[in-house]
Amino acid sequence: MKQNAFFKVWNLLYPILLYYVVSNIVIALAVMALGIHEDTYAAHYTMLQTMAAAVCLPVLYRFYRSDQMVQTVFHQRLRNARDEEQGKKRWVPLLLAALCGALAGMALNNLIGAVGLVRFSPGYQQVTAHFFAGDLLFELLGLGILVPVVEELLYRGIVYGRLCDWVGIQRAAVLSAVIFGGLHGNVVQLLYAGSIGLLLVFFLEKTHRLSGAIAGHIGANLLTVLRVETGMFGWMEQSKAVLWGVTLLMAAASAGLVWLLWRGGWKKDAD
Repeated sequence: MKQNAFFKVWNLLYPILLYYVVSNIVIALAVMALGIHEDTYAAHYTMLQTMAAAVCLPVLYRFYRSDQMVQTVFHQRLRNARDEEQGKKRWVPLLLAALCGALAGMALNNLIGAVGLVRFSPGYQQVTAHFFAGDLLFELLGLGILVPVVEELLYRGIVYGRLCDWVGIQRAAVLSAVIFGGLHGNVVQLLYAGSIGLLLVFFLEKTHRLSGAIAGHIGANLLTVLRVETGMFGWMEQSKAVLWGVTLLMAAASAGLVWLLWRGGWKKDAD
């Protein structure tokens, strides 16, 4: 039993370790090749993360496809659910997941900012400064699209999928969210990413596709990039009353979208 448990833990951890090793190697090689110095590292941070994500994408996709081919309980369950679906409007739940992820992500960011938690997390401040110090193109392509795809392959497609076969859906959802949040390395992202991680598992389970989680993650990240770089939501911060009011409205709207996804009402109207 102990040996079996050891191999299960190793089977869970080594894709994560490989992801971080490959990412760091890619970033280190890029820093040397491009002659990036310490004083300009922050300005190139998002570009480097984009490059690392692009290299890791096929590596992690191979792990994910391997799990699918083995026909684990997790993948067989999703496959059976997709086979039972009636109708062809598969884009509807993906759109709902993207919108829900965007609204929930902004509501959480507002809440974290309103209670002043950011002040107690220098690590989060540093990461944020690095992420939004570079070129908008890499922020949109990397932080907005590539990083969500890679992280969903790893944390929902591989880690959550393997945990499901080991400890069941509910425990797997919580454990994968804790791992996802904890590996971000600071208190703010532990709470934010951990909460979003639970929501992304919900998207995966209700759409029966990893693309549901990817859509929700992209929605949250893209809206964050647009908020920071364009200032289009600056009006929310003109007063505490407005901030809290908008935050509550966004939370209510995301809860409504969760309900729609839970009910799966779009299937009834499908062809």
